[in-house]
Amino acid sequence: MRRKTQLVVLLFMTAVCLGAQEQKTGRITRIEFQPATAEEGGGVFVSLIGTGSCTYTLDYGDGNTERRTVELPDRVKHTYPADGEYLVVATPEAPCEGLARAKLDVRAIRQGVWGLSVETGPDKQNAEMLVTINGRGECTVTMDYGDGVVDKVSATLPATRSHKYGKAGVYDLTATAEPPCRGEAGLKVEITRFDNVPVIDRPVR
Repeated sequence: MRRKTQLVVLLFMTAVCLGAQEQKTGRITRIEFQPATAEEGGGVFVSLIGTGSCTYTLDYGDGNTERRTVELPDRVKHTYPADGEYLVVATPEAPCEGLARAKLDVRAIRQGVWGLSVETGPDKQNAEMLVTINGRGECTVTMDYGDGVVDKVSATLPATRSHKYGKAGVYDLTATAEPPCRGEAGLKVEITRFDNVPVIDRPVR
């Protein structure tokens, strides 16, 4: 009977330890923006992309902050007091990791660039990446892939472009809208092995 009790206690302690390990896996990777429709009350949806359980403080850049405990990804709606540029910062509390920053131009929500997202393309052995410019409207956007290649994209946003990197490394991607569109976004992308390319989306600081 004592042996059974000890076994139950051991299993319980193991489960607690595993649960603690799972909580430590929380990580923030980036911030994204999307306008709320009139039916949704207007304002801007701020999405925190990542995985795992996380407690973090969200600084909206207009003097307002909010502390949240969630399972990532998370999304919250915020109304800004005026048109302008705001630096939005998500600061995690340990054991969650991954400080994220993103610049929001409220006027760009109506016509412009909101953010960037990246995924591995079909030709992953040659480091093909699919880069999506998230935004709204017909815009001309200057894409700097961080490897010396600069491209102008004229399209209705969101728009996706393919790009292949010549060698492994960490690259800063930036997308800058030209007037009358507004907005700028950036990400860091890490290319390690061409036969199995992992992507790390980290906001450019």
